[in-house]
Amino acid sequence: MRKQIVALATMAALFMTALTGCGGGKEADTQAKEPATYTYRTYTASLGTKWNPHTWEIADERTILDYLSTGFVSLSIKDSENGEYQWIYEMAESITDVTKENKEDLEKYNVVFQEGMTKDTVEEGYVFEIKLNKDAKWENGTPINADSYITSMKALLDSSMKNYRANSYYSGESAVAGGQEYYYSGTRVWLDNRASGGFTLEDLVKREDGTYATPEGDSVYFASADKLSHLQEDTLKTYVEQYGATYFDVDAYDTLFAKADANGRVAVTDEAIELMTKVITKVADWNETKADCANYIYYEHSYPEVDYDATVGCYKVDDYTIRYVTRYHDDINVFLNSCLSTWLVYEDYYEKGKDTSGELVTTNYGTSVETTMSYGPYRMESYQPEKQVVFVQNENWYGYEKQEDGSLVSYTNFEVDGKTVLQYQTTKIIIDVMDPATAKQAFLKGELSDWEPTADDLLNYTTSEQLYRADLTYTSSLFFNTNLDALKEMDKSKGNKNSVVLSNIDFRKAFSLSIDRGEYVTATPGHKPAYALMGNLYFYDIYNDPTSSYRSSEPAMQAVCDLYGIEYGEGKAYETLEEAYKSVNGYNLTEAKALMKKACDQLVADKLYKAGEEIKIRIAYSSAALTSPQNKRLEMLNKYINAAAEDSGFGKIVLEGVGNIPDPFGDVPKGEYAIGAGAWGGAAFYPFSFLQVYCDNEQYQINEGACWQPDKEKLTLNVEGKDVTMTWKDWSNALIGSGPFATADYTTKLKITAKLEENFLKKYYRIPLDTQTNCTMLSFQCSNYTQNYNIMYGFGELRLLSYNFTDKEWADFVAEQNGMLKYE
Repeated sequence: MRKQIVALATMAALFMTALTGCGGGKEADTQAKEPATYTYRTYTASLGTKWNPHTWEIADERTILDYLSTGFVSLSIKDSENGEYQWIYEMAESITDVTKENKEDLEKYNVVFQEGMTKDTVEEGYVFEIKLNKDAKWENGTPINADSYITSMKALLDSSMKNYRANSYYSGESAVAGGQEYYYSGTRVWLDNRASGGFTLEDLVKREDGTYATPEGDSVYFASADKLSHLQEDTLKTYVEQYGATYFDVDAYDTLFAKADANGRVAVTDEAIELMTKVITKVADWNETKADCANYIYYEHSYPEVDYDATVGCYKVDDYTIRYVTRYHDDINVFLNSCLSTWLVYEDYYEKGKDTSGELVTTNYGTSVETTMSYGPYRMESYQPEKQVVFVQNENWYGYEKQEDGSLVSYTNFEVDGKTVLQYQTTKIIIDVMDPATAKQAFLKGELSDWEPTADDLLNYTTSEQLYRADLTYTSSLFFNTNLDALKEMDKSKGNKNSVVLSNIDFRKAFSLSIDRGEYVTATPGHKPAYALMGNLYFYDIYNDPTSSYRSSEPAMQAVCDLYGIEYGEGKAYETLEEAYKSVNGYNLTEAKALMKKACDQLVADKLYKAGEEIKIRIAYSSAALTSPQNKRLEMLNKYINAAAEDSGFGKIVLEGVGNIPDPFGDVPKGEYAIGAGAWGGAAFYPFSFLQVYCDNEQYQINEGACWQPDKEKLTLNVEGKDVTMTWKDWSNALIGSGPFATADYTTKLKITAKLEENFLKKYYRIPLDTQTNCTMLSFQCSNYTQNYNIMYGFGELRLLSYNFTDKEWADFVAEQNGMLKYE
């Protein structure tokens, strides 16, 4: 059908050209002068309310900002047949690493060196020179130069504003050196000791009044109501209320915090330390000592007033050149990735919109048409909150050329498949707020350019030529609470029955091996089976080697084979590692049944379970109501686990999915549910940091938090011939930033990552099920540049989207179809 539509569009264009060329008179001339229009109509569940690059929060707001802005660089297609991408300079003319020539910046802006490196030995990775696009302008024609960027960075990091998106520039891999100091300049802030200071009890200084302080003199307090990274961003008060005497000395807690201030903080004294020690050490299962008291401390710290120019490593070189000094070492390609967007704001509007009446200064910049200034290919024409937003071409964008008929046309300044091609053909973009059912009808009537079918609808369009499938990085899994005391409590008061079986690793492994993932994914068209934490979209050196798939590396393939017991070599079923890896399906009912029998015997022997009793486990499945595909998946999971449990001694097993849960991810470690369903993904080019979401309970609220303490449990790995022992948390950070293996070669990093992934999965705290796919129907009016999705450039994106019909031709075509299009 797609080919037929394109053919019809071509014939229509030829026919209209013939009429225009042969006809005479004023009417034909008038028609010839009317520029063609191409409108892309899409929809959303809700519109963002602020698209200020300093304050946006949700994806809908980022979407609006993307139409109005352009990054220093972008990514596009180089060779669509072979999936090759290329960096395109946009707001920058060039970006180069000039660390070697500017080593004085390393000391001036106080960068953090990698382990074993100094100012004298560093040659690259810290100072980047950005030569700016001299043709760049705001939509009103005002030039954008170096001053624009420096002024905007000062505003972003302004300590009186505490902008939401400032954290992208004062922390993280590409953080600007000195950014954090300027962001907190002249302010007093409450800091979580574990996340910020890291002071031990021995580090603290006792004052004359008996209270303790940090070595810098900041008063320290035990915190009951502040979010603690040690408790996965939850509070001690919540934990004590949740678990009570199961883990804590409640009497000691009550005595200690009876003296707390209005914020739930009590000054650290010898008496307070003694009481806190009792709180956290009474129950052995909590596995803490007196030294862990430091993890419950908050302290108030004063940052000195600092000057931007003397502190922040983002400075002007000349009118069209800036330098950006990173706090941490940054590979040039990683830095380019951070340059896919900028921090630019239009100073006049930004300042005019400021409100200084509150505790923090705010601005209404980027909240309406009147407070918005574009520097991207499109500008905002109209905005109706929670109804519609409209964008039209920005005639002052540097890429457009104005034609005689007044239309704006742009061609790439780079080659795609060996030629220059038309870009940004779309003349108008309309985003309407619609619910899914309304969007479906609008799409079928020709009133929308795209539509995302529900899982149920997708069954009707799986063979449509207009269906585009984009693999996502997210791997869906089941994750558990394996804490025996928590499971016992859930059996008593949370609707479970005999969920204590989840404390047995053989039971969990049997559950995993019982799942026929090939069949399981049929419940959700487009999804694919998953056998490990990371799917096929994770690359470790994609900027230099597009084939550098983590999953296809020998260590990663070996890890999966070892996990599922697949052997290869002479005399084995598979000759090579690759053959063995490709055979993995995660399904082994025979082994699952044997493990179920072993688990049942052990649980009965431990007097945790009576043979033959029913098992009922509630699953925190969704924050919304359960859908038909989700219910189908639950039916399958029940079928699989009961097939494995047959003749094992276990009674019937019932897995009950629960929807409309406000916090399904947090409720599992809190002990509300024994099993949760969820997905982790993103950061596709950083496989060496991916284990952080499972092991770094300081940065993340880990789903498996009730199962273990990764900051205490240790793992020994053999690295380059030497046994190295670290906590799981430290291992998850070892390959990045200033970690001990951050500068190791890729072979070493791949081996470490694969071993971490394998050893974590062997705990069966989490069972991977499938990887997700985003499926979108595209209108016959337009075509993506390529039908083959690539993680670097999608299908070519809006930039290379082409049209088979003008707006007028499309309206005529839809009318010919009686207002109802068929896409099956």
